[in-house]
Amino acid sequence: MLTAGATMRQVVAALHVSHTSVTKVRHARGIPLVSRALADRPPGEQRAAVEARHPRITAMLRAGATLARIQDETGCARETIVRVRTALGLPTPPPAARPPATVAEALARYVQPYGDHHARWTGPTSRKRGQGQPQLWAEGGRGSARRAIFRAHHGRDPDGHVLTTCTEPRCIAGPHLADRIHRQGEPHLDAQYAAIFGPEAT
Repeated sequence: MLTAGATMRQVVAALHVSHTSVTKVRHARGIPLVSRALADRPPGEQRAAVEARHPRITAMLRAGATLARIQDETGCARETIVRVRTALGLPTPPPAARPPATVAEALARYVQPYGDHHARWTGPTSRKRGQGQPQLWAEGGRGSARRAIFRAHHGRDPDGHVLTTCTEPRCIAGPHLADRIHRQGEPHLDAQYAAIFGPEAT
């Protein structure tokens, strides 16, 4: 197996022997480490050998999995995964976007203006597929994005539910949000909100 290019891990797994035993055989027979053998091969042969030796890592890298996920699922060292990625000629993925640290950063990232002064929420929600209430994760906690947007626009905490007052049901533009104080002359908005989101939504 060593002569055919198998790795230490593969030999140990297949034959149920110790790493020490494999190393002794390799030294006694003058078999080079796999990394040295690969370095002497043409690039095409190196890629083929790496794909054959690490099929799962190869598949996950090509599917866009992160190093952390590949480590968790395969148990391979980070250095091994990086070597496989380099041998395959795959680009290093861009670093993950830093999560918003402040409320202002979160609102700047996830509030997307559109149409006639409306805005939609593109960040996390309380349910999958973006159908729940907008959730704001920032400054070490989670809260209602609507309430944070209301607070940022009106300069005070909202009183009661925060409702959309324009013709776009899920609009979160600050000028289009109203609390109980704003709605005192328009009580139908509370009933409309409860019908859409349920009586427990805030």
